[in-house]
Amino acid sequence: MAVMTMSVLSALYIIYNIICYFKENVIYSIRKVNLVIINHNFFKIQLYLSCVNAVVLTIIIYVWDKFDLRFFFVPMSITFFGINYLIKYIARLKKYVE
Repeated sequence: MAVMTMSVLSALYIIYNIICYFKENVIYSIRKVNLVIINHNFFKIQLYLSCVNAVVLTIIIYVWDKFDLRFFFVPMSITFFGINYLIKYIARLKKYVE
């Protein structure tokens, strides 16, 4: 049940990111920081890493469900927010944002 729920949530997250890509919006989790978009390739990085994020989270939930692990929330949270902040870090390294 958890895997199916996470798969649906991952699909919704990917759809949300596709919408953000086409509308050129920064995703919610890193929108709080004032970012000035210099290069629009930022949105490609955001879309790609958000898709990776959704897949990795689905794998974490699958492993948690398969092996009946107790503390799945910690690696799930670290992964989700870590990859989202990695978007901002890579964009700054490539000078796509200020």
